[in-house]
Amino acid sequence: MKKTAYLFAAVAVLAAGALSSCGKEKTTPESPVIYENAVEVTGIALDQSTVKFTDKKQTSVISATVTPDNASDKRVLWKSSDESVATVKNGIIESVNYGTATITATTYAGGLVASCSVSVVEETVDDRAVNFGSSFNIYWSSVNFGAENPEDFGSYISWGELDPKSSYGWSTYMVTLPSWCGTDKDALKDVGDIASTANDVIAAKWGEGWRMPTATEVNTLINSSYLTWAWTSSEGVYGYTVTSTNGKSIFLPVAGYYSEDLLAHPGAKGRYWTSTKGETDYSAYSLDFSSDGIFLDQHNRNLGFVIRPVLDK
Repeated sequence: MKKTAYLFAAVAVLAAGALSSCGKEKTTPESPVIYENAVEVTGIALDQSTVKFTDKKQTSVISATVTPDNASDKRVLWKSSDESVATVKNGIIESVNYGTATITATTYAGGLVASCSVSVVEETVDDRAVNFGSSFNIYWSSVNFGAENPEDFGSYISWGELDPKSSYGWSTYMVTLPSWCGTDKDALKDVGDIASTANDVIAAKWGEGWRMPTATEVNTLINSSYLTWAWTSSEGVYGYTVTSTNGKSIFLPVAGYYSEDLLAHPGAKGRYWTSTKGETDYSAYSLDFSSDGIFLDQHNRNLGFVIRPVLDK
C-alpha cells in the first residue's frame, strides 16, 4: 500500500516562534506525522474577515474551516501580527490596545493561510462623552450641565425643573409646600425616576440620548472596582478626578448648592442630582462628596444642585 508522509518542517519553524495570547505557551509540532493514505488539506477559511472592537479587553471568537472535511490533519496555528493590539488563542481574539492587527490561521499540513483584520477603535459619540470601558453601559459627560469646561460649576437646578432661577426655596418650587409632595398637587406624584422624562432637564436641553444619571448609576460610579477617586484641583478648582482602568477620567468640581438665594459651601461640598426620587416624596437622591468622603444621600427636591449628565451606549 502506498504511503504518503506529511513532513512539517517549514510549518514547525513557524509554529515554534508563535506565542499564545498569554505570552507563555508555544505551539510546536513535536515530530513529523505520518499517515497512511493521507488526505491532503486543500483550503482554509475563516468565518469573519474583519473584527472591530470599541474598547480594550473585549473578546470575539472566529472559527477556521479546513477542507476537505476528511483531511488527515486539520490542526491550525493561530497568530497575531501585533500582540500589543490584539491577541489570539484557539480562535479567541482579545483586544489589548487601540490600533490594528492581522490575525492569521495557518494549517499545519501544507501551510495554507487565512487572515482576519482586527481594529480596536475608540467609539466616539459626542465630544462630551467619556467612555469608562465595556464594564459600563453609559458614558459620563466631561462637564456639568450648563458648563463649558470641566472646572466650571454649571447650572443649578431644582429636582424635576428645567431652568435655573435666582432662589431655591419651597415658595419658588414646582410644589410650594413639602406636604404637597406626592399628592394631587404634585406634578411628579407616583413618579419614582425622572430619567428621560419631560422633567429630566438633561433630556430636555441636551437631547439625543443624554439624561440624568439614576441613583443606581451614581452608586456604581462611587463603588466600581474599575474606578478610582482622587481629591485634587484643576485650574484652581477643587474636586474629584474619577479615573477608569482604561485611562479615561472625568473631573467633578465641588460646586456647592443653592438654598433659597444662598450658594452654600462652594469648594467644600459637592451636590449632584440623580434622577431618582428619595424615600420620601419631598426628597431625591444625590451624589454628595467632600474631601472627607463620597456617598449617595437624599435631600429636599427644592434645593439647587448641579447635574453631571450621562449618555446611554
